[in-house]
Amino acid sequence: MDSVPSVPSVPSVVLVVGPVVLVESVVADSLVLSAAMTPVLSVAVAPVSSAAVPLASSLQPDASTNARTTGRACWYRGGMNRLLEAEVFVRAVEDGSLTAAAKRLGMTTSYASKLITRLEERLGAQLLIRTTRKLTLTETGRGYFERCNEAIHSLEQAEQIASDQQQPRGTLRVTLPNAFGVLFIMGVIAEFKTRYPALTLELVFLDRQVDLMNEGFDVGLRIGDLADERLIARRLAGIDRIVLASPDYLARAGTPGEPEDLAAHQCLTYAHHAVPGRWHMRGPRGDVAVDVSGGMVANHGSMLVEAAVHGLGVVFVPVLLAAAELRAGRLRRVLPAWRWPMGVFAVYPPTPRVPARTRVLVDFLVERLREPPWAGLTA
Repeated sequence: MDSVPSVPSVPSVVLVVGPVVLVESVVADSLVLSAAMTPVLSVAVAPVSSAAVPLASSLQPDASTNARTTGRACWYRGGMNRLLEAEVFVRAVEDGSLTAAAKRLGMTTSYASKLITRLEERLGAQLLIRTTRKLTLTETGRGYFERCNEAIHSLEQAEQIASDQQQPRGTLRVTLPNAFGVLFIMGVIAEFKTRYPALTLELVFLDRQVDLMNEGFDVGLRIGDLADERLIARRLAGIDRIVLASPDYLARAGTPGEPEDLAAHQCLTYAHHAVPGRWHMRGPRGDVAVDVSGGMVANHGSMLVEAAVHGLGVVFVPVLLAAAELRAGRLRRVLPAWRWPMGVFAVYPPTPRVPARTRVLVDFLVERLREPPWAGLTA
């Protein structure tokens, strides 16, 4: 092998590959590589010239080597930057702005803009029409995006497959209803965290319907109807919404005998229902809808239960929220032949491959809620 000339040096990596030398160095934001695709015999760190371009040129194989490696030896300039430029471009199109893409990738907006400009200059074509308000793909940009998007997401899937073989890690953002989360799920979550210590759980307690995809959540726990058909849903358990009141209230106001009798009672309603003053029930006469009213509307189910315990009226809530009050006799079942069956679901955004951290949580919840704590209360 020809010896490398003596030149001013900076640290780099030299891989001895058969009769050819692979030199890797970063020069003027470009990565310079020279290689023949033959088995690696040794790896060593050695001083290599900072003038890597001419040095790499001086290390090309001789004629006999070149004949053996025709079509296999190749040169790359700016390989790492090309990948970064392509990813910034794809994220900018996906997010609709360079600012959002830069934030997602952990870089400044000005640097993201520079990379897009460099990409367009290298390709000799305009990919994006950029204004202060929006990004618009050109015809060339649309074709380039389709190919790059496919390649980058294939790489992400490959990384996810490799990651799935290891202990799930990273941050898992979960949204769940306030009372349900506090009363029944925290014990399950504590057990889950012990099993998967490398995962960081970010729990957000909200009683409203959350847009998982736009708000950046991995998993949501839902009780009742599933409004967003885009989401994948796993049923965790069944649950009934039932009518309840305190013994004191029933002694004062009387006990309703039919759903229609509720119109004459003080009914405590839940603000996040589609129509708070309309209760849907299922019983001996099939499904009925009853219009009700009262002196309280609240956005927190447990607060409505507490109000009912204090004799303020009749409440229609999932049985899990009132399990302790029912067992202690502080609330009584009203209209026991009537209920509204619902489900408890884990929902998550659709992806070609479910992340390992999402899958293990959902599987764990399915396992733990097979026999829910409220089972038997509405039998």
